[in-house]
Amino acid sequence: MPDYRKKKVNRLKGAFKPKKEKHRAVIIDEEIKMTPSKKTVRKSSKTEKEPESALKVVKGKKLERKRKTRIFLSSVAAVLIVFGVLHLILPVGIAENAGNLTALIGGGSYPIDLESNDTLSAVSRGMYYYVLTNTHINAYSDNGKQIYSYSHGYENPILKTSKTRALIFDQGGNEAVIYNLRTKKKTVKTDNDIITAAISDSGTYAVVTRSDKYASVVTVYDKHNKRLYEWSSSADTVNNVAVSPNGKKIAVSLFNASSGKFTSQISVLEYDSATPKYTETIDETLVFALDSFHNAGFSAVTGKGYGFYIWSDFKKIEYKSEYSPAFLRSGTGGTAVVFNRESDRTDNRIVLFSPKGKVKSEFDYKGTISDIEVSGGHIYCICDTSAYLLSDDGKVLRQADCGFGVTHIAPVGTNMLAAITDNGIQKIKLEGKGE
Repeated sequence: MPDYRKKKVNRLKGAFKPKKEKHRAVIIDEEIKMTPSKKTVRKSSKTEKEPESALKVVKGKKLERKRKTRIFLSSVAAVLIVFGVLHLILPVGIAENAGNLTALIGGGSYPIDLESNDTLSAVSRGMYYYVLTNTHINAYSDNGKQIYSYSHGYENPILKTSKTRALIFDQGGNEAVIYNLRTKKKTVKTDNDIITAAISDSGTYAVVTRSDKYASVVTVYDKHNKRLYEWSSSADTVNNVAVSPNGKKIAVSLFNASSGKFTSQISVLEYDSATPKYTETIDETLVFALDSFHNAGFSAVTGKGYGFYIWSDFKKIEYKSEYSPAFLRSGTGGTAVVFNRESDRTDNRIVLFSPKGKVKSEFDYKGTISDIEVSGGHIYCICDTSAYLLSDDGKVLRQADCGFGVTHIAPVGTNMLAAITDNGIQKIKLEGKGE
């Protein structure tokens, strides 16, 4: 090939003019031993431009893929955050909580017949309530739908509930059963007699038993029934237990009798040690009940009054009373405790505590109180043969006659109560003056 043509080729480096691209095309044609032509040159010119155009398309696709990846990762992060929040709000799991809500769907009606002759307790849980009788554990929606009814066969049944599950055990027996609103979750068998038990919102539960070696043993299980912790008391008997709502701590009350006098103790335990994180000794009285309905802390009712203990730092808010404790009921508006005189059960003092243990109100109330409930900042009670809706200061806002035999109540709507007897449930409306 002539030298002058090669020199022209040397001057084409990096050029994009059509004329220069033509020369570049000639070189290519020479290398593959083809005769150059104008047509070939024009085609080669297009060939040079097509990779540039193709590169732009690829770049666009990469940007689009990056954008879609960012959207996907953001969506995943959002879903994880939602699931994290739901896990905190619904600690037993989304599926179980969804199942509980599904169980509430459907209609029902009042009155309701109970397969028993003795109603032992009733617990309201917002849109539904439990009724424990001497033969059955029942759950009903507020509209009267029977969610379930199980025969327990226990000689001395005791009902404990959380916001998500119910636990029933045979006090002095060897069995406890856990339910949600859909099914029986677990049957617990023990080698020794059960003293007491408790269950938390997280599904974690504790069972207290007697022992051949110890005065009592506390065993804690998670929501999957895996044993988390075991704690033994060699000398003192555990008579109450409460599990924190998140299931990470327990509170126990213990007692011992010496020289005809009781000495009680309240201890808080975490699962990393047998040494209590907090201990308080209460002389010459028993702890009658522990309750952990509210997230901030747990309630303790003693023969000397009421105490509220903060889970995080164990600070105590105390209320002292010369009256004896009769009832403790916790609800969305706080905790109500009824104290009365042992010599006169019609002489009552009702104290309403906030969810953080502070006194919201207290007032005297005359009459024989059968049951009391707290809902939406109001107090409901059965006194003698009537049902009442009370204000914080004890004023009667609404009332209704319910006849003899009503032993327990459950709020089932605005100004509505389920009035529970030994063999049935009726729905009553509380009315104000002038209605």
